Amino acid sequence: MISKYFLGTSALIVNLLLFSSCLNSSDNNMEYPTDPQIYAISLSSKADTTGLLPGVAFTIDQVNGKIFNRESMPYGFHVDSVMLSLTGSSSLAFAKIEVTLEPDSTYAWNASDSIAIPRLRRIQTTAPDGVTTKNYDFQLNIYQEDPYILTWDKIGENYLSSPAESQKTIAYNNRFYTYYRSGEEIKADSTAISETPKWGAVNLSGIPHTLRLSSLIISGDIIYALDAATGNVYRSTNGADWSSVQTEYEVKALYGELPSTTPGNILLAVSHDEKIKFARANNNFSDIVLMNDTPANIPVTDFSSIKVESSTSYASKFIFLSGGTTTGDTSNNDIWLLQEDGGVIKYITSKRPAEGVLKGSSLFFYDDKPYLIATSTGKNLLMYSENYGVDWITAGENQSFPADFAGRTYTSVVTDANNNIWIFGGISSSNTPLVDIWKGRLNKFAQN
Repeated sequence: MISKYFLGTSALIVNLLLFSSCLNSSDNNMEYPTDPQIYAISLSSKADTTGLLPGVAFTIDQVNGKIFNRESMPYGFHVDSVMLSLTGSSSLAFAKIEVTLEPDSTYAWNASDSIAIPRLRRIQTTAPDGVTTKNYDFQLNIYQEDPYILTWDKIGENYLSSPAESQKTIAYNNRFYTYYRSGEEIKADSTAISETPKWGAVNLSGIPHTLRLSSLIISGDIIYALDAATGNVYRSTNGADWSSVQTEYEVKALYGELPSTTPGNILLAVSHDEKIKFARANNNFSDIVLMNDTPANIPVTDFSSIKVESSTSYASKFIFLSGGTTTGDTSNNDIWLLQEDGGVIKYITSKRPAEGVLKGSSLFFYDDKPYLIATSTGKNLLMYSENYGVDWITAGENQSFPADFAGRTYTSVVTDANNNIWIFGGISSSNTPLVDIWKGRLNKFAQN
């Protein structure tokens, strides 16, 4: 008779043998990962008192074997060594990591020692299989010059075909158009937008000689302006041929295209029931929707306006106004921020800049912030806002206008797709017309 204990012991031995066999089989046939790629990288350093390194976003180009930061670190940034963290396809992603430092040092890195980041030029990773490797060229980009220097160059003067008493330049259909008053006529010259503008006269038709040049705006692919004599709205679809537009209400001001998800809506000031009201018009003025009353001291003529749409803040959508004259014929010395909200125009004024006169000032939007050219004792001040117009900062010496930049008011400022700032003419401090062209650009765009 066979003991039941013997049978139980035999079964246990057989199971142990089978389990051991499985373990040996698994160990002999294990496939180690062959992916040596780096999927994320981060840096940190106790010497980084500004705390910038953890926020650096690196691009990992797996095809060309490159790791770099597209957005350069600030001018003057420096740390000698950093802690480097590499992330692979798994928690045990790399069998070996080698780093190459300038000028000629290559060594196996243990993933815990600090690295002299200014000298790091290459990282080689080996997959867990111990065979497959991947090389990456490493570059930590740091601005080598102050990126916020604004460099100004005078690139033209006396470029108009006839003497000008007042003028307004706009960018339209990849061209500059300068409309100007010469005697009793409105004339225009135009050029393709380029580094070397070549101006030529535009043969205008249908444009009244009393057109208010300061009222020129662009909405979609149409130019609009107001006739100072009749209050009629005029439009052009090619910059040369103009015609009047029938409107339901008398238009007092064209403030510009509203920044919104529906393009082509224009913000107006109109007269209705002996009041001046905000109104929204579609792009052919066939539909004008009345809104709330305008404040009494908002400008309606000769103001500067810009549309502000932030690339980083969805809610930051405004029309800014500066300078100009109110319905009571008084000068406006405020900067207005207008925003549509639920069919109503909400408005506030900025904290008034500590220096500078806003009469004849010029607004423009550049580097994702509003800028303003104002005047002070016959010279121009450049100001900007870091908080979308709530406060204004006078630009430092690195952005000041050159000594031969004549102080001016009512100048036209246009920015282009290449991050250039174009300044056209204006009225000098001695009240004479200026017919010149200046171009500026921040260093950070010139280096890209």
